[in-house]
Amino acid sequence: MADLPILQYRDSIIDSLKSGKNLIIKAPTGSGKSTQAPQILLDAGLCPGRILIVQPRRLAARMLAARVASERLSELGAEIGFQTRFETMVTAETRACFITEGILPRMMLSNRDLSGVSAIIFDEFHERNLATDIGLALAVDLQRHRRPDLHCIVMSATIDTKPLAAYVDNVDILECDGRQYPIDNRYMSAPKTTPVWDAAASAVNWLIGAGYSGDILVFMPGAYEIRRTVETINQSVRSESVTVFPLYGDLPAVRQRQVMEPQQRRKIVVATNIAETSLTIPGVRHVIDSGLARVNRFDAGRGLNTLFIEPISLDSADQRAGRAGREAAGVCVRLWSQSQNAGRPRSMAPEVRRVDLTETVLYMRMLGYGAKRLFPWFEAPAEAALTAGEELLTFIGALDHNGALTDLGRELAGFPMHPRLARLLIEAGKHGAVHCATFAAALLSERSALMGKPDFPQEAYNTEAMSDVYGQYCLLEKVRASGFDPALCTRYGVSIAAAQAIFRTQALFLQYCRRYGMHTRDAEGAPEALARCMLAAYPDHLCVRKDQGTLLCSMKNGRTGELARESLARSARCFVAADIREIKTGAGAIKTLLSLAAEVKEAWLQDDFPDHIHRESGLEWNTISQSIEGKRRTLCLGVVVEEKNGPVEDPAQASAALAEIIISKDLHLAGWDQNVDQWIGRLRWLSAMFPEMQLPAVSDEDRRIVVHELCEGEVRYERVREKPVLPVVKELLSAAQRSFVESMAPEVINLPTGRKMRIVYAPGAAARGRARIQDLYGLRSTPRIAQGRAPVSIEVLAPNNRPVQITDDLESFWKVQYPDLKKSLSRRYPKHEWR
Repeated sequence: MADLPILQYRDSIIDSLKSGKNLIIKAPTGSGKSTQAPQILLDAGLCPGRILIVQPRRLAARMLAARVASERLSELGAEIGFQTRFETMVTAETRACFITEGILPRMMLSNRDLSGVSAIIFDEFHERNLATDIGLALAVDLQRHRRPDLHCIVMSATIDTKPLAAYVDNVDILECDGRQYPIDNRYMSAPKTTPVWDAAASAVNWLIGAGYSGDILVFMPGAYEIRRTVETINQSVRSESVTVFPLYGDLPAVRQRQVMEPQQRRKIVVATNIAETSLTIPGVRHVIDSGLARVNRFDAGRGLNTLFIEPISLDSADQRAGRAGREAAGVCVRLWSQSQNAGRPRSMAPEVRRVDLTETVLYMRMLGYGAKRLFPWFEAPAEAALTAGEELLTFIGALDHNGALTDLGRELAGFPMHPRLARLLIEAGKHGAVHCATFAAALLSERSALMGKPDFPQEAYNTEAMSDVYGQYCLLEKVRASGFDPALCTRYGVSIAAAQAIFRTQALFLQYCRRYGMHTRDAEGAPEALARCMLAAYPDHLCVRKDQGTLLCSMKNGRTGELARESLARSARCFVAADIREIKTGAGAIKTLLSLAAEVKEAWLQDDFPDHIHRESGLEWNTISQSIEGKRRTLCLGVVVEEKNGPVEDPAQASAALAEIIISKDLHLAGWDQNVDQWIGRLRWLSAMFPEMQLPAVSDEDRRIVVHELCEGEVRYERVREKPVLPVVKELLSAAQRSFVESMAPEVINLPTGRKMRIVYAPGAAARGRARIQDLYGLRSTPRIAQGRAPVSIEVLAPNNRPVQITDDLESFWKVQYPDLKKSLSRRYPKHEWR
C-alpha cells in the first residue's frame, strides 16, 4: 500500500475537502484511487456521516469493500460495507459503503436530502452509465440547494476534466501520476468462423510457448463466453502447470476471492470487463483481449434495456492493455487485426444517449422534476428519448394525459425495475399470479434459456389463455425440479446457466413483492391471469390476427407483424407480444417477428382499457373489385380489433378517394387519348405565344382536378375508365378562352385541294403540319397562325408519304427547291399530277 501513487496526493485531497471544495481525481489504473480515496477521507476525520462510493458493477463494489475492510483489519459489514441489487452488508456502524450505481438514486427517493451521508465518491465515472449520470446530477443539485456541506468526488482514469469541472461547482482538479510499465501490444486476428474462446486459447498457448512468465488475464464479454474459454484453455494447456479462474458478477463470492489470492501455480483469469477498471489482480503480467463487451442498449423488441455484445472502444482497449503493465512489463494480445483497430470508435457513447429513459422519467417525476428540461443533466439526452418515455408512462397509467404523476405511477416507482415490469407485478398481485409474473419479469430481463425450437411439457397447454411465457415457466420449472439435470436440459434444449440466472432474478423480484405485502403463491387460474397482466405491462404490443389462415397480424399505428410459427398463441385471435423485433428475410426484406406471445381475451380490452376503445367509419380500396368500399372499424390501444364492410356514408369523400387511388396508382384512363394530349399541346403552345392571356397550362394539379371531375359520383374504377376526358379538360378554360384557342391555334388548316392538314403543337417549338406536294398546290405562301405571329412549319411529303423537305417559307420552296424535286419525283411517280 505504501507505494501506491495516489497516496502521494493525500495532503492535496485533504486540503481541497477541508476548504469545502469538490474534487475531480484523474488517476491512471493501478494508482490505488478506488481503495485509498475512501480511506483518506475516513482517516482525515472529514466525514462525520457515511461515505458512499458509487461503483459501476456489483462485483467491484463487493470486492473493493472486502479489500478495504481487509486493509483496515475490519470485518466486512462493520466499518466498511457494501450494497448491491442482490446483496447488502451494512450495519449501523458502517462508515464507508460501496454501492452500485442504481442504489444512490433509489436511496434518494426515501432520503431526499441524504441525511447521514457526508460524501459521495463517483468511481470510474468515465463509463458514463445512466444511473451514475443521474446520481451525480442529483448530488450536485442537492449540494447547490440544501446540502452545501456534502462532499462530491469524481474519479476516473480517462475522463475529460474540462466539461466535468464546468458542471460541478467549486471544484479542484487533481491529476495524479501513475505507475505504468512498458506494454507490448500484439494483434492476432483469427478467421470470422473461429469461436472467440478458441482464439483466446491459441493466444494463451502462444504466450506460454514464447516463454513469457507471469499470470494472464483474458477479457471476455460475458459468463457464457468465460465458461467456454475456461473449458478450452483447460483442454489445450496440458503441459503447463496452470490454474484457470473465471471472474464475473454472478460468481459466488468465495470463488471471486480466490482470484485475488496468491496461487502455487500460474494463474489464468478469464473475466468480463469488471477487470478492466477498479481492481488490480495480483500477479497479472499479460492480457488477452477479445475486444468484446456487453453493452447496455435499448432493445426495441422487448421495450426494455438489454445487454448486447459489441466491439469495445479504443479507450476500453487501452484500459484493458494497461492491466498488463501494473506490476511489470507485459504483453497485450488483441484478438483482432491492426486494420480493424483503426476502425473502432475512440470512446463509447454515454448510456444517456443509447438507452430507454422511461424509468428515468418516472424517477424524475417522483423527485418533483416536472418538466424534462428542469432536470440538472450533466449531459442532456435527446428530447425524443424523453418524450418516448413519457408516452409509454402515459400508456401504462403512470402519468395522466397532462403529464402529472398518478397514484399508480407512485406505486410503480417503488419497484426498482423498469415500469413495464413493475406494472406486470402490480397487476399480478391483484389477480393472484405473482409467482408466474415474477418469472415472466425475470425472463424478459435476462437472456433466453432456450437453445432452439422449444419443446413444451403438457402442463403448458392446460390453460385457457395460451402463452409462450407460461410455456417457458412450465418447462424451466420442470428443469429446476430435476436439479438442472444436464441430460434433461439437453433433451429440452435449455441452457443451465441462463435458466439459473432467470430463477435468481425471479427470486429477487419475489423479495420485492413480499416487501410490498403481496402473496407470492399463485391462485387457481394464474396462467390466464398472467396473460392479462402482460397486457397491462405491454398495451402498446397488442396484436390482432388478420385472419385464421395466416400468422400476419395488425399492430399499433397500422404496422403488420408475423407471429412466430412455434408460438403457443398461434391459434389466438388477439394476443400481446412481449418481443417484437425486425429481422431480415432470405430475400433481404425486413419482417417484423412477434414472439413471447400471450393470448388476450377481447373482454379484457373492454374491461381494462375502456378509454382506449373508439369506433370509426372509413373508406378502403378493394383491389379485387377495384372500388372504394365503406369500412367500420373498432380500435383498441391503436390496433384495429374489428373491421366490417359498411355503406359508403359520404359519396363525395368516396369519389375523392377513388380519384386519389387512380392518380397514385397511375391507373389507365382510356378516355385520356391522343385528342386530349393534342388539345393540351395546343393550349400550352398558345400560352407561351400569348403570356398576357394567362391561359392555364394544364399542370399536374390540373390533371388531378380533371381526374376528380371524372370520378364525381363514382366509386368503381371501371365506370371512370371509359369516360371521355376531353370535354372535362376543356372545362378548365372559360368559353372565351376555348374560342381563343380554336381560332389562334387551329387543330387543322384547310388546303386548296379540300384536304385538311393537322397541326401538331409543342411548347417551345414551331407548330408543325404534314402534307403531300399535290395537296399543297395552290398554296403559294406559308400559313400563319396566332394572329399571324407564327408560321406553320410544313413537312412536305412525296407521293409515298416520305418527307422530302421541311419548310416554313412555301414561296421560296416553290421557286427554289420544287423544280428539282419535280424532275426526280415525276419520273418515279408519273401517274401523279405534277404542276
